[in-house]
Amino acid sequence: MNITRMKWIAAIVPAICIGLFEFARHEFLDVISMDWGNVLVAALTGVIFIVFSHGIFALMENLYGKLQQEKQETAVLQERYRIARNLHDSIAQSLFFMNVKIMEIETACKNRQEPWAAINDLREAIRFADTELRQHIFALQTVAADENIDLIAAMQDHLRQYETQTGTKVNLALACDNEISFTPYERKKLFHIFQELLFNIRKHAAATQVNVSLSENDEAFTLTIADNGKGFVAAENLRQKKSFGYKILEQDIQSIGADLRLTSIPGTGTTVTVTKNSKR
Repeated sequence: MNITRMKWIAAIVPAICIGLFEFARHEFLDVISMDWGNVLVAALTGVIFIVFSHGIFALMENLYGKLQQEKQETAVLQERYRIARNLHDSIAQSLFFMNVKIMEIETACKNRQEPWAAINDLREAIRFADTELRQHIFALQTVAADENIDLIAAMQDHLRQYETQTGTKVNLALACDNEISFTPYERKKLFHIFQELLFNIRKHAAATQVNVSLSENDEAFTLTIADNGKGFVAAENLRQKKSFGYKILEQDIQSIGADLRLTSIPGTGTTVTVTKNSKR
Protein backbone atom coordinates (compact mmCIF):
# COMPACT_ATOMS: atom_id res chain seq x y z
CA MET A 1 0.00 0.00 0.00
CA ASN A 2 1.48 3.36 -1.04
CA ILE A 3 1.48 6.58 0.98
CA THR A 4 -1.18 8.31 -1.11
CA ARG A 5 -3.68 5.51 -0.58
CA MET A 6 -2.90 5.42 3.13
CA LYS A 7 -3.60 9.16 3.42
CA TRP A 8 -7.00 8.86 1.73
CA ILE A 9 -7.99 5.84 3.79
CA ALA A 10 -6.84 7.53 7.01
CA ALA A 11 -8.92 10.60 6.17
CA ILE A 12 -12.12 8.94 4.92
CA VAL A 13 -12.60 5.61 6.72
CA PRO A 14 -12.55 6.91 10.35
CA ALA A 15 -14.99 9.70 9.45
CA ILE A 16 -17.37 7.23 7.75
CA CYS A 17 -17.16 4.73 10.63
CA ILE A 18 -17.79 7.31 13.34
CA GLY A 19 -20.53 8.98 11.29
CA LEU A 20 -22.36 5.68 10.76
CA PHE A 21 -22.01 4.83 14.44
CA GLU A 22 -23.40 8.23 15.51
CA PHE A 23 -26.31 7.84 13.10
CA ALA A 24 -27.07 4.34 14.48
CA ARG A 25 -26.76 5.55 18.05
CA HIS A 26 -29.25 8.37 17.58
CA GLU A 27 -31.64 6.02 15.78
CA PHE A 28 -31.53 3.57 18.66
CA LEU A 29 -31.34 5.84 21.70
CA ASP A 30 -33.84 3.60 23.44
CA VAL A 31 -31.29 0.77 23.28
CA ILE A 32 -28.04 2.66 23.84
CA SER A 33 -27.88 5.40 26.41
CA MET A 34 -26.02 8.64 25.81
CA ASP A 35 -23.28 7.74 28.30
CA TRP A 36 -22.71 4.29 26.84
CA GLY A 37 -22.80 5.83 23.38
CA ASN A 38 -19.96 8.17 24.31
CA VAL A 39 -17.95 5.24 25.69
CA LEU A 40 -18.52 3.22 22.51
CA VAL A 41 -17.52 6.19 20.31
CA ALA A 42 -14.28 6.56 22.28
CA ALA A 43 -13.63 2.82 22.03
CA LEU A 44 -14.34 2.79 18.29
CA THR A 45 -12.09 5.80 17.76
CA GLY A 46 -9.29 4.06 19.70
CA VAL A 47 -9.64 0.86 17.65
CA ILE A 48 -9.55 2.79 14.39
CA PHE A 49 -6.53 4.78 15.58
CA ILE A 50 -4.65 1.59 16.57
CA VAL A 51 -5.44 -0.14 13.26
CA PHE A 52 -4.32 2.78 11.13
CA SER A 53 -1.31 3.57 13.31
CA HIS A 54 -0.18 -0.03 12.88
CA GLY A 55 -0.56 0.28 9.10
CA ILE A 56 1.26 3.59 8.94
CA PHE A 57 4.15 2.40 11.13
CA ALA A 58 4.40 -0.83 9.12
CA LEU A 59 4.66 1.30 5.96
CA MET A 60 7.32 3.50 7.56
CA GLU A 61 9.33 0.46 8.66
CA ASN A 62 9.12 -0.95 5.15
CA LEU A 63 10.31 2.32 3.63
CA TYR A 64 13.11 2.58 6.20
CA GLY A 65 14.20 -0.98 5.41
CA LYS A 66 14.31 -0.19 1.69
CA LEU A 67 16.27 2.98 2.40
CA GLN A 68 18.83 1.08 4.47
CA GLN A 69 19.13 -1.57 1.78
CA GLU A 70 19.71 1.07 -0.89
CA LYS A 71 22.26 2.75 1.36
CA GLN A 72 24.15 -0.54 1.79
CA GLU A 73 24.00 -1.25 -1.94
CA THR A 74 25.37 2.22 -2.65
CA ALA A 75 28.20 1.63 -0.18
CA VAL A 76 29.02 -1.69 -1.87
CA LEU A 77 29.08 -0.03 -5.31
CA GLN A 78 31.34 2.73 -4.02
CA GLU A 79 33.66 0.14 -2.50
CA ARG A 80 33.78 -1.78 -5.79
CA TYR A 81 34.52 1.49 -7.56
CA ARG A 82 37.39 2.19 -5.19
CA ILE A 83 38.82 -1.34 -5.51
CA ALA A 84 38.59 -1.15 -9.31
CA ARG A 85 40.49 2.12 -9.31
CA ASN A 86 43.17 0.78 -6.96
CA LEU A 87 43.63 -2.37 -9.02
CA HIS A 88 43.82 -0.36 -12.22
CA ASP A 89 46.37 2.05 -10.76
CA SER A 90 48.64 -0.66 -9.39
CA ILE A 91 48.17 -4.30 -10.44
CA ALA A 92 46.93 -3.72 -14.01
CA GLN A 93 49.71 -1.26 -14.79
CA SER A 94 52.30 -3.59 -13.25
CA LEU A 95 51.08 -6.48 -15.40
CA PHE A 96 51.30 -4.33 -18.52
CA PHE A 97 54.84 -3.31 -17.55
CA MET A 98 55.79 -6.99 -16.99
CA ASN A 99 54.48 -7.89 -20.44
CA VAL A 100 56.62 -5.16 -22.01
CA LYS A 101 59.72 -6.42 -20.16
CA ILE A 102 59.06 -10.03 -21.21
CA MET A 103 58.94 -8.90 -24.84
CA GLU A 104 62.22 -7.03 -24.31
CA ILE A 105 63.80 -10.17 -22.87
CA GLU A 106 62.56 -12.24 -25.83
CA THR A 107 63.97 -9.68 -28.27
CA ALA A 108 67.31 -9.59 -26.44
CA CYS A 109 67.57 -13.39 -26.48
CA LYS A 110 66.79 -13.54 -30.20
CA ASN A 111 69.42 -10.90 -30.92
CA ARG A 112 71.92 -12.59 -28.59
CA GLN A 113 72.03 -9.54 -26.32
CA GLU A 114 72.24 -9.33 -22.53
CA PRO A 115 68.71 -9.30 -21.08
CA TRP A 116 69.75 -8.64 -17.46
CA ALA A 117 68.53 -5.05 -17.29
CA ALA A 118 65.03 -6.11 -18.41
CA ILE A 119 65.12 -9.12 -16.07
CA ASN A 120 65.94 -6.86 -13.11
CA ASP A 121 63.08 -4.52 -14.08
CA LEU A 122 60.76 -7.51 -14.35
CA ARG A 123 61.82 -8.79 -10.92
CA GLU A 124 61.17 -5.36 -9.40
CA ALA A 125 57.73 -5.18 -11.07
CA ILE A 126 56.80 -8.61 -9.69
CA ARG A 127 57.88 -7.56 -6.21
CA PHE A 128 55.84 -4.36 -6.48
CA ALA A 129 52.74 -6.22 -7.72
CA ASP A 130 53.04 -8.75 -4.90
CA THR A 131 53.29 -5.98 -2.30
CA GLU A 132 50.33 -4.09 -3.77
CA LEU A 133 48.16 -7.21 -3.95
CA ARG A 134 48.90 -8.07 -0.31
CA GLN A 135 48.05 -4.50 0.67
CA HIS A 136 44.67 -4.67 -1.11
CA ILE A 137 43.87 -8.05 0.49
CA PHE A 138 44.77 -6.68 3.92
CA ALA A 139 42.60 -3.60 3.36
CA LEU A 140 39.60 -5.72 2.37
CA GLN A 141 40.05 -8.15 5.25
CA THR A 142 40.28 -5.31 7.78
CA VAL A 143 36.85 -3.98 6.88
CA ALA A 144 35.13 -7.22 5.86
CA ALA A 145 36.04 -8.96 9.11
CA ASP A 146 33.64 -6.84 11.12
CA GLU A 147 31.07 -4.31 9.97
CA ASN A 148 31.12 -2.70 13.42
CA ILE A 149 34.87 -2.07 13.34
CA ASP A 150 36.98 -0.74 16.17
CA LEU A 151 38.28 2.33 14.34
CA ILE A 152 41.36 2.96 16.50
CA ALA A 153 42.46 -0.70 16.50
CA ALA A 154 41.87 -1.03 12.75
CA MET A 155 43.96 2.09 12.06
CA GLN A 156 46.76 0.85 14.30
CA ASP A 157 46.83 -2.53 12.54
CA HIS A 158 46.81 -0.87 9.15
CA LEU A 159 49.69 1.45 10.09
CA ARG A 160 51.79 -1.50 11.32
CA GLN A 161 51.16 -3.29 8.03
CA TYR A 162 51.89 -0.13 6.07
CA GLU A 163 55.17 0.42 7.89
CA THR A 164 56.26 -3.19 7.36
CA GLN A 165 55.44 -3.24 3.66
CA THR A 166 56.75 0.19 2.67
CA GLY A 167 59.61 0.74 5.12
CA THR A 168 58.14 4.17 5.87
CA LYS A 169 58.50 5.34 9.47
CA VAL A 170 55.07 5.92 10.98
CA ASN A 171 54.25 7.92 14.10
CA LEU A 172 50.78 7.73 15.66
CA ALA A 173 49.53 10.25 18.22
CA LEU A 174 46.25 9.55 20.00
CA ALA A 175 44.28 12.19 21.85
CA CYS A 176 40.90 10.47 21.96
CA ASP A 177 39.03 7.64 23.64
CA ASN A 178 39.24 4.12 22.23
CA GLU A 179 35.47 4.26 21.67
CA ILE A 180 34.84 6.77 18.90
CA SER A 181 31.32 8.19 19.20
CA PHE A 182 30.15 7.47 15.65
CA THR A 183 27.84 4.97 14.00
CA PRO A 184 29.29 1.77 12.45
CA TYR A 185 28.69 3.27 8.99
CA GLU A 186 30.58 6.46 9.87
CA ARG A 187 33.48 4.52 11.41
CA LYS A 188 33.73 2.36 8.30
CA LYS A 189 33.76 5.40 6.04
CA LEU A 190 36.40 7.11 8.19
CA PHE A 191 38.56 4.01 7.88
CA HIS A 192 38.11 4.02 4.08
CA ILE A 193 39.20 7.67 4.02
CA PHE A 194 42.21 6.81 6.17
CA GLN A 195 43.16 3.95 3.79
CA GLU A 196 42.78 6.13 0.73
CA LEU A 197 45.00 8.88 2.14
CA LEU A 198 47.76 6.40 2.99
CA PHE A 199 47.43 4.79 -0.44
CA ASN A 200 47.96 8.20 -2.09
CA ILE A 201 51.04 8.83 0.05
CA ARG A 202 52.44 5.45 -0.91
CA LYS A 203 51.77 5.96 -4.59
CA HIS A 204 52.67 9.62 -5.10
CA ALA A 205 54.60 11.14 -2.19
CA ALA A 206 57.84 9.08 -2.00
CA ALA A 207 57.77 9.84 1.74
CA THR A 208 60.08 8.36 4.34
CA GLN A 209 57.98 9.41 7.33
CA VAL A 210 54.25 9.69 8.00
CA ASN A 211 52.76 11.31 11.10
CA VAL A 212 49.19 10.40 11.99
CA SER A 213 47.19 12.20 14.66
CA LEU A 214 43.74 11.31 16.02
CA SER A 215 41.99 13.68 18.39
CA GLU A 216 38.45 14.11 19.69
CA ASN A 217 36.78 16.64 21.93
CA ASP A 218 33.22 17.72 22.67
CA GLU A 219 33.00 19.47 19.32
CA ALA A 220 34.80 17.39 16.70
CA PHE A 221 36.87 14.37 15.76
CA THR A 222 40.01 15.19 13.77
CA LEU A 223 42.24 12.92 11.68
CA THR A 224 45.49 14.48 10.50
CA ILE A 225 47.99 12.75 8.22
CA ALA A 226 51.26 14.50 7.35
CA ASP A 227 54.12 13.18 5.23
CA ASN A 228 57.60 14.45 4.36
CA GLY A 229 57.33 13.50 0.69
CA LYS A 230 57.75 15.53 -2.44
CA GLY A 231 54.47 17.34 -1.93
CA PHE A 232 51.86 18.27 -4.48
CA VAL A 233 52.92 20.59 -7.20
CA ALA A 234 49.18 20.67 -7.57
CA ALA A 235 47.28 20.57 -4.38
CA GLU A 236 44.85 22.80 -6.27
CA ASN A 237 45.13 20.84 -9.52
CA LEU A 238 43.88 17.80 -7.65
CA ARG A 239 40.63 19.60 -7.01
CA GLN A 240 40.45 21.23 -10.42
CA LYS A 241 40.92 17.99 -12.36
CA LYS A 242 38.62 16.04 -10.05
CA SER A 243 40.80 12.95 -10.37
CA PHE A 244 39.36 9.46 -10.00
CA GLY A 245 40.81 8.96 -6.52
CA TYR A 246 39.80 12.39 -5.28
CA LYS A 247 36.18 11.83 -6.35
CA ILE A 248 36.04 8.63 -4.28
CA LEU A 249 37.58 10.43 -1.31
CA GLU A 250 35.22 13.37 -1.67
CA GLN A 251 32.17 11.10 -1.83
CA ASP A 252 33.18 9.26 1.35
CA ILE A 253 33.77 12.53 3.19
CA GLN A 254 30.47 14.06 2.08
CA SER A 255 28.54 10.89 2.96
CA ILE A 256 29.36 11.34 6.66
CA GLY A 257 29.22 15.14 6.75
CA ALA A 258 32.95 15.61 7.32
CA ASP A 259 35.32 18.32 6.04
CA LEU A 260 38.65 17.90 4.22
CA ARG A 261 41.52 20.37 4.28
CA LEU A 262 44.67 19.75 2.22
CA THR A 263 47.86 21.81 2.37
CA SER A 264 50.99 21.03 0.39
CA ILE A 265 54.27 22.70 -0.51
CA PRO A 266 56.46 21.13 -3.18
CA GLY A 267 59.50 19.51 -1.61
CA THR A 268 58.24 19.67 1.98
CA GLY A 269 55.33 17.22 2.05
CA THR A 270 51.60 17.26 2.40
CA THR A 271 49.21 17.55 5.34
CA VAL A 272 45.62 16.36 5.13
CA THR A 273 43.09 17.07 7.89
CA VAL A 274 39.68 15.41 8.09
CA THR A 275 37.26 16.91 10.61
CA LYS A 276 33.87 15.54 11.64
CA ASN A 277 31.56 17.02 14.24
CA SER A 278 31.13 14.86 17.33
CA LYS A 279 27.71 13.66 18.50
CA ARG A 280 28.34 14.11 22.17
